[in-house]
Amino acid sequence: MIKRLISLWCTALVAFSLVSCNPFEKDDDEEEEIEKKTSDWLILSYLDADNNLNDSLYDDLVNEQRGLAKIAETEGAPSVRILALWDGEAEEEVRTDRNTRIHPNGALYELGAMDSTTLANLNSKRERGFVVSANTSDLTSSVSWLKTEPDMSDVDTLKAFLSWANKYYSATNVVLLLSDHGAGTEYETYSGGIKGYYNDSRTASRSLCSDETNGGGVLTALDVKNAISESGLSVNVIWQDCCLQGNAETAYGLAGSADYLVTSANLSYSNDHYSVISSLADSASTPLSFSKAVVKAYAEYHENTVMEETKYRASFDTVLTQAVYNLSRTKQTALYSAIDSLASALIADSAASNVYANYVKQDGSSLANCKGMAYGGSYVYLNDIGYFAQNLISDSTVTANTRTAAQNVITALGNIIECSWLGKQSASDSSPYYVRNLDGYTGQHDSEGIYGLTIATQIKPDCCKSDGTEYSGFPLYSYYSELTGYSDKWGELLKVWYADKRYQ
Repeated sequence: MIKRLISLWCTALVAFSLVSCNPFEKDDDEEEEIEKKTSDWLILSYLDADNNLNDSLYDDLVNEQRGLAKIAETEGAPSVRILALWDGEAEEEVRTDRNTRIHPNGALYELGAMDSTTLANLNSKRERGFVVSANTSDLTSSVSWLKTEPDMSDVDTLKAFLSWANKYYSATNVVLLLSDHGAGTEYETYSGGIKGYYNDSRTASRSLCSDETNGGGVLTALDVKNAISESGLSVNVIWQDCCLQGNAETAYGLAGSADYLVTSANLSYSNDHYSVISSLADSASTPLSFSKAVVKAYAEYHENTVMEETKYRASFDTVLTQAVYNLSRTKQTALYSAIDSLASALIADSAASNVYANYVKQDGSSLANCKGMAYGGSYVYLNDIGYFAQNLISDSTVTANTRTAAQNVITALGNIIECSWLGKQSASDSSPYYVRNLDGYTGQHDSEGIYGLTIATQIKPDCCKSDGTEYSGFPLYSYYSELTGYSDKWGELLKVWYADKRYQ
Protein backbone atom coordinates (compact mmCIF):
# COMPACT_ATOMS: atom_id res chain seq x y z
CA MET A 1 0.00 0.00 0.00
CA ILE A 2 2.83 2.36 0.92
CA LYS A 3 4.65 1.49 -2.31
CA ARG A 4 1.51 2.22 -4.31
CA LEU A 5 1.10 5.63 -2.62
CA ILE A 6 4.75 6.46 -3.33
CA SER A 7 4.28 5.39 -6.96
CA LEU A 8 1.21 7.56 -7.38
CA TRP A 9 2.99 10.50 -5.76
CA CYS A 10 5.99 10.10 -8.09
CA THR A 11 3.71 9.89 -11.14
CA ALA A 12 1.95 13.09 -10.09
CA LEU A 13 5.28 14.81 -9.45
CA VAL A 14 6.55 13.88 -12.91
CA ALA A 15 3.32 15.08 -14.52
CA PHE A 16 3.50 18.36 -12.61
CA SER A 17 7.10 18.80 -13.69
CA LEU A 18 6.20 18.21 -17.34
CA VAL A 19 3.37 20.71 -17.18
CA SER A 20 5.54 23.27 -15.41
CA CYS A 21 8.26 22.91 -18.01
CA ASN A 22 5.88 23.23 -21.01
CA PRO A 23 7.58 25.84 -23.21
CA PHE A 24 4.18 27.01 -24.58
CA GLU A 25 2.69 27.69 -21.17
CA LYS A 26 2.64 31.41 -20.39
CA ASP A 27 2.00 33.39 -17.27
CA ASP A 28 -1.18 35.46 -17.31
CA ASP A 29 0.81 38.68 -17.40
CA GLU A 30 3.12 37.50 -20.20
CA GLU A 31 2.16 38.96 -23.56
CA GLU A 32 2.01 36.62 -26.53
CA GLU A 33 4.37 37.77 -29.24
CA ILE A 34 2.70 37.65 -32.64
CA GLU A 35 4.12 38.91 -35.88
CA LYS A 36 1.30 41.06 -37.21
CA LYS A 37 0.44 41.45 -40.87
CA THR A 38 1.14 45.07 -41.71
CA SER A 39 -0.25 47.32 -44.42
CA ASP A 40 -0.87 50.95 -45.26
CA TRP A 41 -4.63 50.45 -45.06
CA LEU A 42 -6.79 47.98 -43.15
CA ILE A 43 -10.51 47.88 -43.85
CA LEU A 44 -12.64 45.94 -41.39
CA SER A 45 -15.83 45.08 -43.23
CA TYR A 46 -18.69 44.08 -40.91
CA LEU A 47 -21.33 42.70 -43.30
CA ASP A 48 -24.61 42.06 -41.51
CA ALA A 49 -26.53 40.44 -44.37
CA ASP A 50 -28.86 38.42 -42.17
CA ASN A 51 -31.92 40.11 -43.67
CA ASN A 52 -33.22 41.27 -47.04
CA LEU A 53 -29.87 42.94 -47.84
CA ASN A 54 -28.14 39.60 -48.39
CA ASP A 55 -27.75 40.01 -52.16
CA SER A 56 -26.75 43.66 -51.95
CA LEU A 57 -24.02 43.02 -49.40
CA TYR A 58 -22.79 40.03 -51.38
CA ASP A 59 -22.35 42.37 -54.36
CA ASP A 60 -20.39 44.71 -52.07
CA LEU A 61 -18.14 41.81 -51.08
CA VAL A 62 -17.46 41.01 -54.74
CA ASN A 63 -16.80 44.66 -55.56
CA GLU A 64 -14.37 45.04 -52.67
CA GLN A 65 -12.35 42.20 -54.21
CA ARG A 66 -12.56 43.92 -57.60
CA GLY A 67 -11.25 47.08 -55.96
CA LEU A 68 -8.29 45.15 -54.58
CA ALA A 69 -7.55 43.93 -58.13
CA LYS A 70 -7.45 47.54 -59.33
CA ILE A 71 -5.04 48.45 -56.54
CA ALA A 72 -2.83 45.43 -57.30
CA GLU A 73 -2.37 46.49 -60.92
CA THR A 74 -1.55 50.12 -60.02
CA GLU A 75 2.15 50.86 -59.76
CA GLY A 76 3.14 52.56 -56.52
CA ALA A 77 -0.25 51.95 -54.87
CA PRO A 78 -0.31 51.55 -51.08
CA SER A 79 -0.84 48.15 -49.52
CA VAL A 80 -4.46 47.43 -48.60
CA ARG A 81 -5.92 44.56 -46.60
CA ILE A 82 -9.63 43.90 -46.15
CA LEU A 83 -10.99 41.64 -43.42
CA ALA A 84 -14.65 40.77 -43.99
CA LEU A 85 -16.94 39.29 -41.37
CA TRP A 86 -20.04 37.90 -43.10
CA ASP A 87 -23.41 36.75 -41.79
CA GLY A 88 -26.02 35.91 -44.42
CA GLU A 89 -29.75 35.36 -44.49
CA ALA A 90 -30.92 32.00 -43.17
CA GLU A 91 -31.69 29.64 -46.05
CA GLU A 92 -35.15 28.74 -44.83
CA GLU A 93 -36.10 32.43 -45.02
CA VAL A 94 -34.73 32.98 -48.52
CA ARG A 95 -36.84 33.26 -51.64
CA THR A 96 -36.13 30.60 -54.26
CA ASP A 97 -34.98 33.22 -56.77
CA ARG A 98 -32.17 34.25 -54.41
CA ASN A 99 -31.08 31.05 -52.74
CA THR A 100 -28.21 30.41 -55.14
CA ARG A 101 -26.38 33.46 -53.76
CA ILE A 102 -26.65 32.64 -50.10
CA HIS A 103 -23.90 31.88 -47.63
CA PRO A 104 -26.13 31.92 -44.55
CA ASN A 105 -23.56 31.06 -41.92
CA GLY A 106 -20.91 33.21 -40.35
CA ALA A 107 -17.67 33.49 -42.30
CA LEU A 108 -14.43 35.41 -41.94
CA TYR A 109 -12.33 36.29 -44.97
CA GLU A 110 -9.17 38.14 -45.75
CA LEU A 111 -10.17 39.36 -49.16
CA GLY A 112 -7.90 39.05 -52.15
CA ALA A 113 -7.98 40.55 -55.62
CA MET A 114 -10.84 39.17 -57.72
CA ASP A 115 -9.12 37.06 -60.36
CA SER A 116 -10.23 37.53 -63.96
CA THR A 117 -11.57 33.96 -64.34
CA THR A 118 -13.88 34.19 -61.33
CA LEU A 119 -15.05 37.65 -62.38
CA ALA A 120 -15.71 36.48 -65.94
CA ASN A 121 -17.75 33.55 -64.66
CA LEU A 122 -19.74 35.81 -62.36
CA ASN A 123 -20.41 38.27 -65.15
CA SER A 124 -21.50 35.53 -67.51
CA LYS A 125 -23.71 34.04 -64.76
CA ARG A 126 -22.06 30.63 -65.13
CA GLU A 127 -21.45 30.76 -61.38
CA ARG A 128 -24.39 31.99 -59.37
CA GLY A 129 -23.47 30.69 -55.94
CA PHE A 130 -21.66 32.48 -53.14
CA VAL A 131 -18.27 32.81 -54.83
CA VAL A 132 -15.10 34.50 -53.64
CA SER A 133 -11.83 35.03 -55.46
CA ALA A 134 -9.18 32.34 -55.50
CA ASN A 135 -6.97 34.96 -53.86
CA THR A 136 -9.33 35.34 -50.90
CA SER A 137 -8.43 33.42 -47.73
CA ASP A 138 -11.21 31.78 -45.74
CA LEU A 139 -10.21 32.20 -42.08
CA THR A 140 -13.48 30.95 -40.61
CA SER A 141 -12.15 27.72 -39.14
CA SER A 142 -9.11 29.41 -37.60
CA VAL A 143 -10.99 31.57 -35.09
CA SER A 144 -12.75 30.30 -31.99
CA TRP A 145 -14.94 33.35 -31.38
CA LEU A 146 -16.99 33.11 -34.59
CA LYS A 147 -20.19 31.16 -34.14
CA THR A 148 -21.78 29.21 -36.97
CA GLU A 149 -24.69 31.63 -36.71
CA PRO A 150 -23.25 34.86 -35.25
CA ASP A 151 -25.46 37.56 -33.84
CA MET A 152 -24.28 40.66 -35.67
CA SER A 153 -26.50 42.86 -33.51
CA ASP A 154 -24.60 41.74 -30.40
CA VAL A 155 -21.83 44.13 -29.44
CA ASP A 156 -19.75 41.16 -28.28
CA THR A 157 -19.55 39.96 -31.90
CA LEU A 158 -18.22 43.33 -33.01
CA LYS A 159 -15.78 43.45 -30.08
CA ALA A 160 -14.45 39.96 -30.88
CA PHE A 161 -13.94 40.86 -34.54
CA LEU A 162 -12.14 44.12 -33.80
CA SER A 163 -10.02 42.65 -31.00
CA TRP A 164 -8.93 39.75 -33.19
CA ALA A 165 -8.08 42.14 -36.04
CA ASN A 166 -6.04 44.30 -33.66
CA LYS A 167 -4.14 41.26 -32.44
CA TYR A 168 -3.09 39.95 -35.84
CA TYR A 169 -3.05 43.04 -38.10
CA SER A 170 -1.49 46.48 -38.04
CA ALA A 171 -2.00 49.40 -40.42
CA THR A 172 -1.29 53.11 -40.73
CA ASN A 173 -4.94 53.80 -41.58
CA VAL A 174 -7.91 51.78 -40.30
CA VAL A 175 -11.47 51.90 -41.64
CA LEU A 176 -14.42 50.25 -39.90
CA LEU A 177 -17.19 49.54 -42.41
CA LEU A 178 -20.61 48.72 -40.94
CA SER A 179 -23.03 47.52 -43.61
CA ASP A 180 -26.71 46.90 -42.93
CA HIS A 181 -29.98 48.71 -42.35
CA GLY A 182 -29.64 51.84 -40.26
CA ALA A 183 -32.25 53.96 -38.58
CA GLY A 184 -30.88 56.76 -36.55
CA THR A 185 -30.06 57.99 -33.12
CA GLU A 186 -28.00 56.32 -30.45
CA TYR A 187 -30.62 54.89 -28.10
CA GLU A 188 -33.79 55.40 -30.02
CA THR A 189 -34.78 51.78 -30.41
CA TYR A 190 -36.98 49.53 -28.35
CA SER A 191 -34.13 47.08 -27.77
CA GLY A 192 -31.79 49.86 -26.72
CA GLY A 193 -32.67 52.72 -24.42
CA ILE A 194 -36.47 52.48 -24.50
CA LYS A 195 -37.05 48.77 -24.16
CA GLY A 196 -38.45 49.13 -20.67
CA TYR A 197 -41.09 51.63 -21.74
CA TYR A 198 -42.82 49.58 -24.43
CA ASN A 199 -44.82 46.43 -23.74
CA ASP A 200 -45.34 45.42 -27.37
CA SER A 201 -43.21 43.17 -29.56
CA ARG A 202 -42.40 45.56 -32.40
CA THR A 203 -39.30 44.92 -34.45
CA ALA A 204 -36.31 47.03 -33.55
CA SER A 205 -35.80 49.50 -36.35
CA ARG A 206 -33.47 52.24 -35.18
CA SER A 207 -29.69 52.41 -34.83
CA LEU A 208 -28.01 49.79 -37.05
CA CYS A 209 -27.12 46.16 -37.68
CA SER A 210 -30.28 44.27 -36.86
CA ASP A 211 -29.95 40.48 -37.06
CA GLU A 212 -33.23 38.81 -38.00
CA THR A 213 -32.14 35.24 -37.29
CA ASN A 214 -31.16 36.17 -33.74
CA GLY A 215 -34.23 38.19 -32.80
CA GLY A 216 -33.72 41.60 -34.36
CA GLY A 217 -31.55 43.37 -31.79
CA VAL A 218 -29.41 46.33 -32.85
CA LEU A 219 -26.07 48.00 -32.33
CA THR A 220 -26.10 51.55 -31.02
CA ALA A 221 -23.53 54.30 -31.45
CA LEU A 222 -22.43 53.64 -27.89
CA ASP A 223 -21.97 49.94 -28.71
CA VAL A 224 -19.73 50.82 -31.65
CA LYS A 225 -17.74 53.31 -29.62
CA ASN A 226 -17.20 50.84 -26.77
CA ALA A 227 -16.26 48.01 -29.13
CA ILE A 228 -13.56 50.17 -30.72
CA SER A 229 -12.26 51.33 -27.34
CA GLU A 230 -12.12 47.86 -25.80
CA SER A 231 -10.45 46.34 -28.86
CA GLY A 232 -7.52 48.72 -28.59
CA LEU A 233 -7.80 49.65 -32.26
CA SER A 234 -7.03 53.13 -33.48
CA VAL A 235 -9.75 53.73 -36.09
CA ASN A 236 -9.50 56.60 -38.56
CA VAL A 237 -12.81 56.28 -40.41
CA ILE A 238 -16.17 54.80 -39.46
CA TRP A 239 -18.03 54.13 -42.68
CA GLN A 240 -21.66 53.31 -42.02
CA ASP A 241 -23.15 52.10 -45.30
CA CYS A 242 -26.60 52.46 -43.77
CA CYS A 243 -29.68 54.67 -43.81
CA LEU A 244 -30.30 57.60 -41.48
CA GLN A 245 -27.06 57.58 -39.49
CA GLY A 246 -26.01 61.13 -40.32
CA ASN A 247 -27.57 62.82 -37.31
CA ALA A 248 -26.24 64.94 -34.46
CA GLU A 249 -27.09 62.35 -31.82
CA THR A 250 -25.15 59.53 -33.51
CA ALA A 251 -22.17 61.73 -34.42
CA TYR A 252 -21.93 62.98 -30.84
CA GLY A 253 -22.24 59.43 -29.54
CA LEU A 254 -19.26 58.40 -31.70
CA ALA A 255 -17.15 61.48 -30.89
CA GLY A 256 -13.53 60.57 -30.23
CA SER A 257 -13.82 56.98 -31.46
CA ALA A 258 -12.48 57.84 -34.94
CA ASP A 259 -11.44 60.86 -36.98
CA TYR A 260 -14.38 60.79 -39.39
CA LEU A 261 -17.82 59.32 -39.85
CA VAL A 262 -19.11 58.93 -43.40
CA THR A 263 -22.75 57.96 -43.91
CA SER A 264 -26.17 59.19 -45.06
CA ALA A 265 -28.60 61.46 -43.23
CA ASN A 266 -31.42 60.03 -45.31
CA LEU A 267 -32.66 56.76 -46.67
CA SER A 268 -29.55 55.45 -48.42
CA TYR A 269 -28.97 53.17 -51.35
CA SER A 270 -25.79 51.13 -51.43
CA ASN A 271 -22.47 52.70 -52.29
CA ASP A 272 -20.32 51.60 -55.22
CA HIS A 273 -17.74 49.63 -53.23
CA TYR A 274 -15.54 49.04 -56.27
CA SER A 275 -15.02 52.78 -56.78
CA VAL A 276 -14.47 53.38 -53.07
CA ILE A 277 -11.83 50.68 -52.65
CA SER A 278 -10.21 51.57 -55.98
CA SER A 279 -9.68 55.12 -54.73
CA LEU A 280 -6.98 53.76 -52.42
CA ALA A 281 -4.78 53.09 -55.45
CA ASP A 282 -3.77 56.74 -55.05
CA SER A 283 -0.63 56.77 -52.93
CA ALA A 284 -1.62 60.16 -51.51
CA SER A 285 -4.85 58.80 -49.97
CA THR A 286 -5.66 59.97 -46.46
CA PRO A 287 -8.54 59.13 -44.11
CA LEU A 288 -10.30 62.33 -45.18
CA SER A 289 -9.75 61.75 -48.91
CA PHE A 290 -11.00 58.17 -48.51
CA SER A 291 -14.13 59.44 -46.74
CA LYS A 292 -14.71 61.94 -49.53
CA ALA A 293 -14.25 59.13 -52.04
CA VAL A 294 -17.23 57.38 -50.43
CA VAL A 295 -19.33 60.51 -50.97
CA LYS A 296 -18.08 60.97 -54.52
CA ALA A 297 -18.76 57.35 -55.47
CA TYR A 298 -22.27 57.68 -54.07
CA ALA A 299 -22.84 60.97 -55.91
CA GLU A 300 -21.60 59.58 -59.22
CA TYR A 301 -23.66 56.41 -58.90
CA HIS A 302 -26.86 58.26 -57.97
CA GLU A 303 -26.22 61.51 -59.83
CA ASN A 304 -29.42 61.25 -61.89
CA THR A 305 -31.55 59.44 -59.33
CA VAL A 306 -34.54 61.14 -57.71
CA MET A 307 -36.12 59.46 -54.71
CA GLU A 308 -39.82 58.82 -55.05
CA GLU A 309 -42.04 60.99 -52.91
CA THR A 310 -43.74 58.96 -50.23
CA LYS A 311 -46.72 59.82 -48.11
CA TYR A 312 -45.93 61.22 -44.64
CA ARG A 313 -42.61 62.64 -45.75
CA ALA A 314 -41.78 66.19 -46.64
CA SER A 315 -40.81 66.87 -50.22
CA PHE A 316 -37.12 67.25 -49.37
CA ASP A 317 -37.07 63.59 -48.41
CA THR A 318 -36.81 62.92 -52.13
CA VAL A 319 -33.13 63.89 -51.99
CA LEU A 320 -30.38 61.29 -51.65
CA THR A 321 -27.61 62.29 -49.25
CA GLN A 322 -24.09 61.35 -48.19
CA ALA A 323 -21.67 63.26 -45.97
CA VAL A 324 -18.41 63.19 -44.00
CA TYR A 325 -18.52 64.34 -40.36
CA ASN A 326 -15.56 65.26 -38.20
CA LEU A 327 -15.69 63.28 -34.94
CA SER A 328 -13.36 65.54 -32.96
CA ARG A 329 -14.61 65.72 -29.37
CA THR A 330 -13.95 69.45 -29.33
CA LYS A 331 -15.90 70.12 -32.51
CA GLN A 332 -18.77 67.82 -31.57
CA THR A 333 -18.99 69.44 -28.14
CA ALA A 334 -19.04 72.88 -29.77
CA LEU A 335 -22.05 71.87 -31.89
CA TYR A 336 -23.75 70.37 -28.84
CA SER A 337 -23.30 73.68 -27.00
CA ALA A 338 -24.52 75.69 -29.98
CA ILE A 339 -27.65 73.56 -30.26
CA ASP A 340 -28.19 73.91 -26.51
CA SER A 341 -27.99 77.69 -26.87
CA LEU A 342 -30.33 77.72 -29.86
CA ALA A 343 -32.87 75.65 -27.98
CA SER A 344 -32.64 77.99 -24.97
CA ALA A 345 -33.12 81.03 -27.21
CA LEU A 346 -36.17 79.49 -28.86
CA ILE A 347 -37.71 78.50 -25.53
CA ALA A 348 -37.49 82.15 -24.47
CA ASP A 349 -38.66 83.42 -27.86
CA SER A 350 -42.33 84.35 -28.15
CA ALA A 351 -42.14 83.27 -31.80
CA ALA A 352 -41.27 79.66 -30.91
CA SER A 353 -44.72 78.39 -31.89
CA ASN A 354 -44.43 80.12 -35.26
CA VAL A 355 -41.01 78.55 -35.76
CA TYR A 356 -42.61 75.15 -35.16
CA ALA A 357 -45.40 75.84 -37.64
CA ASN A 358 -43.14 77.32 -40.31
CA TYR A 359 -40.11 75.04 -40.22
CA VAL A 360 -40.82 71.86 -38.27
CA LYS A 361 -44.47 70.84 -38.39
CA GLN A 362 -45.19 67.70 -40.38
CA ASP A 363 -48.67 66.89 -41.66
CA GLY A 364 -49.21 63.25 -42.55
CA SER A 365 -52.31 64.09 -44.59
CA SER A 366 -50.50 66.03 -47.29
CA LEU A 367 -46.96 66.43 -48.58
CA ALA A 368 -47.77 70.05 -49.40
CA ASN A 369 -48.45 70.74 -45.72
CA CYS A 370 -45.11 69.35 -44.53
CA LYS A 371 -42.56 71.93 -43.44
CA GLY A 372 -38.81 71.99 -43.31
CA MET A 373 -36.27 69.56 -44.62
CA ALA A 374 -37.66 66.47 -42.91
CA TYR A 375 -35.99 63.13 -43.47
CA GLY A 376 -38.16 60.09 -42.91
CA GLY A 377 -36.90 58.40 -39.76
CA SER A 378 -38.42 55.25 -38.37
CA TYR A 379 -40.21 56.75 -35.39
CA VAL A 380 -39.23 60.40 -35.70
CA TYR A 381 -38.73 63.03 -38.33
CA LEU A 382 -35.13 64.13 -38.66
CA ASN A 383 -34.83 67.75 -39.75
CA ASP A 384 -31.64 69.12 -41.27
CA ILE A 385 -30.04 71.34 -38.62
CA GLY A 386 -28.30 73.69 -41.05
CA TYR A 387 -31.41 74.26 -43.14
CA PHE A 388 -33.41 74.95 -39.99
CA ALA A 389 -30.79 77.37 -38.63
CA GLN A 390 -30.44 79.14 -41.98
CA ASN A 391 -34.19 79.79 -42.04
CA LEU A 392 -34.01 81.31 -38.55
CA ILE A 393 -31.16 83.65 -39.50
CA SER A 394 -33.34 85.28 -42.14
CA ASP A 395 -36.54 85.29 -40.06
CA SER A 396 -37.33 88.78 -38.80
CA THR A 397 -40.07 87.52 -36.45
CA VAL A 398 -37.64 85.80 -34.09
CA THR A 399 -35.45 87.63 -31.57
CA ALA A 400 -31.90 88.77 -32.21
CA ASN A 401 -30.75 86.19 -29.65
CA THR A 402 -32.36 83.42 -31.70
CA ARG A 403 -30.75 84.64 -34.93
CA THR A 404 -27.34 84.88 -33.26
CA ALA A 405 -27.71 81.39 -31.80
CA ALA A 406 -28.69 80.06 -35.23
CA GLN A 407 -25.59 81.64 -36.77
CA ASN A 408 -23.44 79.94 -34.12
CA VAL A 409 -24.98 76.60 -35.08
CA ILE A 410 -24.05 77.25 -38.72
CA THR A 411 -20.48 78.07 -37.64
CA ALA A 412 -20.23 74.87 -35.59
CA LEU A 413 -21.63 72.80 -38.47
CA GLY A 414 -18.99 74.28 -40.77
CA ASN A 415 -16.33 72.69 -38.55
CA ILE A 416 -18.03 69.30 -38.52
CA ILE A 417 -19.41 68.71 -42.02
CA GLU A 418 -16.23 68.15 -44.01
CA CYS A 419 -18.03 67.16 -47.18
CA SER A 420 -21.66 66.64 -48.15
CA TRP A 421 -23.75 65.93 -51.21
CA LEU A 422 -27.53 66.23 -51.45
CA GLY A 423 -28.95 65.00 -54.74
CA LYS A 424 -31.68 66.19 -57.06
CA GLN A 425 -35.13 67.21 -55.94
CA SER A 426 -36.58 66.53 -59.37
CA ALA A 427 -35.52 65.01 -62.66
CA SER A 428 -35.44 68.47 -64.23
CA ASP A 429 -32.70 69.69 -61.88
CA SER A 430 -29.40 70.16 -63.67
CA SER A 431 -27.26 69.70 -60.55
CA PRO A 432 -27.53 68.50 -56.93
CA TYR A 433 -29.55 70.55 -54.48
CA TYR A 434 -26.46 71.12 -52.36
CA VAL A 435 -22.82 70.10 -52.32
CA ARG A 436 -19.89 71.04 -50.07
CA ASN A 437 -16.19 70.31 -50.58
CA LEU A 438 -16.67 67.63 -53.24
CA ASP A 439 -14.42 67.95 -56.30
CA GLY A 440 -16.22 68.03 -59.60
CA TYR A 441 -19.64 69.04 -58.28
CA THR A 442 -21.35 72.41 -58.08
CA GLY A 443 -24.52 72.69 -56.04
CA GLN A 444 -27.47 74.99 -56.59
CA HIS A 445 -27.47 76.35 -53.06
CA ASP A 446 -23.89 75.93 -51.89
CA SER A 447 -23.70 79.44 -50.41
CA GLU A 448 -26.88 79.33 -48.34
CA GLY A 449 -25.92 77.17 -45.41
CA ILE A 450 -24.16 74.08 -44.12
CA TYR A 451 -26.44 71.15 -44.84
CA GLY A 452 -26.27 67.40 -44.39
CA LEU A 453 -26.65 66.70 -40.64
CA THR A 454 -30.01 66.09 -38.97
CA ILE A 455 -31.56 66.14 -35.52
CA ALA A 456 -34.71 64.45 -34.20
CA THR A 457 -37.68 66.84 -34.13
CA GLN A 458 -40.98 64.98 -34.11
CA ILE A 459 -42.27 61.48 -33.45
CA LYS A 460 -43.98 59.85 -36.42
CA PRO A 461 -47.27 58.25 -35.40
CA ASP A 462 -47.76 56.90 -38.91
CA CYS A 463 -44.76 54.62 -38.44
CA CYS A 464 -45.79 53.24 -35.07
CA LYS A 465 -48.47 50.80 -36.23
CA SER A 466 -49.20 49.22 -39.56
CA ASP A 467 -52.80 50.46 -39.44
CA GLY A 468 -51.62 54.07 -39.07
CA THR A 469 -52.83 54.57 -35.50
CA GLU A 470 -50.39 55.82 -32.92
CA TYR A 471 -49.05 53.91 -29.98
CA SER A 472 -50.02 55.00 -26.50
CA GLY A 473 -46.42 54.66 -25.35
CA PHE A 474 -44.36 57.61 -24.21
CA PRO A 475 -43.65 60.35 -26.77
CA LEU A 476 -40.11 61.15 -27.85
CA TYR A 477 -40.31 64.73 -26.60
CA SER A 478 -40.79 63.57 -23.02
CA TYR A 479 -37.62 61.48 -22.92
CA TYR A 480 -35.43 62.93 -25.65
CA SER A 481 -32.16 63.30 -23.74
CA GLU A 482 -32.58 59.94 -21.97
CA LEU A 483 -33.14 58.16 -25.28
CA THR A 484 -30.56 59.89 -27.40
CA GLY A 485 -27.83 60.92 -24.97
CA TYR A 486 -28.03 64.40 -26.48
CA SER A 487 -29.02 67.92 -25.47
CA ASP A 488 -31.32 68.40 -22.45
CA LYS A 489 -32.24 71.84 -23.77
CA TRP A 490 -33.27 70.43 -27.14
CA GLY A 491 -35.50 68.00 -25.28
CA GLU A 492 -37.05 70.91 -23.37
CA LEU A 493 -37.72 72.67 -26.68
CA LEU A 494 -39.52 69.60 -28.00
CA LYS A 495 -41.74 69.72 -24.94
CA VAL A 496 -42.55 73.37 -25.64
CA TRP A 497 -43.49 72.50 -29.21
CA TYR A 498 -45.47 69.34 -28.50
CA ALA A 499 -46.75 69.39 -24.92
CA ASP A 500 -50.17 70.65 -25.96
CA LYS A 501 -50.28 70.02 -29.67
CA ARG A 502 -48.17 67.01 -30.59
CA TYR A 503 -48.67 65.69 -34.11
CA GLN A 504 -50.72 68.77 -35.02
